[in-house]
Amino acid sequence: ELAENRGAVATVIRSVGTSVHRMPHTGGMSIGGKTAGIPAVALANADADILAYQLSLGEPVSLSLHSTARFLPSEMSANVIGEITGSDKPDEVVILAAHLDSWDLGTGAIDDGAGVAIVSAATRVLLDMGIRPRRTIRVVLFANEEFGLSGALAYAKAYAGTVDKHVIGMEADFGAGSVWQVSSGVAESALPIIDVLHQLLAPLGIERGDNESGGGADLMPLRAAGMPVLGLTQDGTHYFDYHHTPDDTLDKIDPAALTQNVAAYAVSAYIAAMTDHDFGRLDVSGNGGWQRDCEKPPKRD
Repeated sequence: ELAENRGAVATVIRSVGTSVHRMPHTGGMSIGGKTAGIPAVALANADADILAYQLSLGEPVSLSLHSTARFLPSEMSANVIGEITGSDKPDEVVILAAHLDSWDLGTGAIDDGAGVAIVSAATRVLLDMGIRPRRTIRVVLFANEEFGLSGALAYAKAYAGTVDKHVIGMEADFGAGSVWQVSSGVAESALPIIDVLHQLLAPLGIERGDNESGGGADLMPLRAAGMPVLGLTQDGTHYFDYHHTPDDTLDKIDPAALTQNVAAYAVSAYIAAMTDHDFGRLDVSGNGGWQRDCEKPPKRD
């Protein structure tokens, strides 16, 4: 915005990814929820280094830009939902979430194919063991997380009248690195349940975290309405080497780490669905309507 106000014809930034490859991280730029008025492009880190060096010489540098990026009209999409209906408390819901969409540069294997596999396989494990949960375990594969959370917002709107029956949610959306920490966002009275859960997860190499978990992007509208959340934090050491680039492909997935994730989610879902206790509700008094730039796709002026 500052560059635009000072007469710039475009904005060029260094890719926010950590890769040394000449593949810039893809994303979007907006100002106050609206499309930037001038083109904005990212350079891969190697090319950004070259440009920085040229500028450091103190001589004029010319940069030619050609971009075909544009906003297309909205299209209909859909969330995909499946569940194991609870035996004793079918109206109480434990959410296992991931999202279906991905940037078209790669295959979306780590973002978020891995997440879809994790929550689906975790539920399959419980089914294969013949477990009938007391509460309903609902897998929600959200549409359009990447460009506006429209699937998450539509779900929250559709279930606004029963959001108090969503007892807790957890989301897999950080690749397939091993889970190393379990954190929560629950009422303080429910922390003993999280302690028990951690004891069961500890053999998987998972540490105990705090009670400040956000739960994941697609769970934000439900969390803002008071739903407790659980955060199974994954190792993201190499996540941004591949995130939103052509390198986001299946060969980046470690089967052993993926299996550990499935085990962690299966155990967490089991405890949440079987415990006699609930997780309370979160204080939403300070949300003030909960408005975020990412609530809706950016709009032109």
